[in-house]
Amino acid sequence: NMSYVEETMPTQTFTKLPEEKKKRIFTAIYEELKRAPFPEMSINQVIKNAGIPRGSFYQYFENKEDAFDYFIDEASRGLKQYISDKILSIHGDMFEIAAEIFDAFAKDGSEFFGSDIVRHAIPYIDMKKISPFSNYISDLSTEKRLQTFSALGIGNLKFKSEEEILDVLNIMEAMFHSMVPIVYSHPELTDELCESYRRRLKIIKRAVT
Repeated sequence: NMSYVEETMPTQTFTKLPEEKKKRIFTAIYEELKRAPFPEMSINQVIKNAGIPRGSFYQYFENKEDAFDYFIDEASRGLKQYISDKILSIHGDMFEIAAEIFDAFAKDGSEFFGSDIVRHAIPYIDMKKISPFSNYISDLSTEKRLQTFSALGIGNLKFKSEEEILDVLNIMEAMFHSMVPIVYSHPELTDELCESYRRRLKIIKRAVT
């Protein structure tokens, strides 16, 4: 039974801060989450790391959950860039792209968050916040979306509509969401889970080829 942090937002005061100060606060939360899992995350330590007055923290965030949610949103931007890079480097094979993204999360602790961060954060977030496919594509303009579908090799597959493409991406994503937390609670199963994810992707690929 995982306890997910409800989605919140930083205050308007925070959004108006200079980028340098936002980055300093982000780094302060990052350093604290490297040290401890989210339930043990110390606001006092975040304040100390960031070098800000205690009162300022509560001008920026309502509570610890709010600060954590901001951190995950910002960190997820790195994930989107990673996906974009993968699409360019493995042009034309959406299934290999999906497999490599899963491998990066599972084996490396992810290049976008860092192993300690993933282990200390994953059990406490809504996995949809790091959806590797649907969130990425939904944010694209129509032109960019068509370019991305082309790079994913959609034209070589048997899809009847964009809805079917998104349905398959959602299936791949649901597998991702269900398996990534298991990797971090049972690291000894990492290789087995990576192989299982690839095997399931092959089944889906056969259905649309």
